[in-house]
Amino acid sequence: MNKKEKTILNKNNKREELINEENDKVLTDMICYLRVSGISKYNQELVRADLIEMILDAQERGENIQQVMGKDYKQICDNIIAEFPQETKAKKAVEYIRIALICVVIFGLYSIIFQVIDSIANNKAFIYNLQVSFLIEAITIIVASNFIVKYICKNPFDEDNRKSINSNKVKSFLVIFVTILVILILFMACSYLFNSTILIMPLYVAVISVVILFIIERVLNKIV
Repeated sequence: MNKKEKTILNKNNKREELINEENDKVLTDMICYLRVSGISKYNQELVRADLIEMILDAQERGENIQQVMGKDYKQICDNIIAEFPQETKAKKAVEYIRIALICVVIFGLYSIIFQVIDSIANNKAFIYNLQVSFLIEAITIIVASNFIVKYICKNPFDEDNRKSINSNKVKSFLVIFVTILVILILFMACSYLFNSTILIMPLYVAVISVVILFIIERVLNKIV
């Protein structure tokens, strides 16, 4: 995230604190929808800034967000998104790589800490073992998490007001519940079927590798 994006992000965060609870719920849904729209982060914040000012102006007049925008928030967001260019494939690819690196760093740290504790508790040598089961579980969590986040962000509104919000909440709950259930079943299967080791290295090498990946992610974050 560059300096220009940070500046408008911080400004939006401060201005958003002035929005009342009722309007803030709708704004949150709209911003959530914009986050997976494919437009750049800077343009997302520009849109967010306009929405915030529109809502604050309405609040000063004693009006709520429905009186200003109507109820079809999804259509409003779609109209806004259509006014901005989509991010290039190259930028999207860099963003996907950056997210993947974040996940690798998080799971790498978790795995390293777990193996350090195991080595101390059982008086073992400080060796890092990467097992097939852990690799499959990590990939599964990354893919499932991405699916859940995108599903929630793409379905924050009641479907063009034809279904109740409660109906959508039930549907979202069922999707998330089934996804988590499948993950748990897969984890149990992995622990029994894929317990072989595919990589062995000194623990300090694993730590250095995670640090290098973290640095690369930080550099990519400046680009996107």
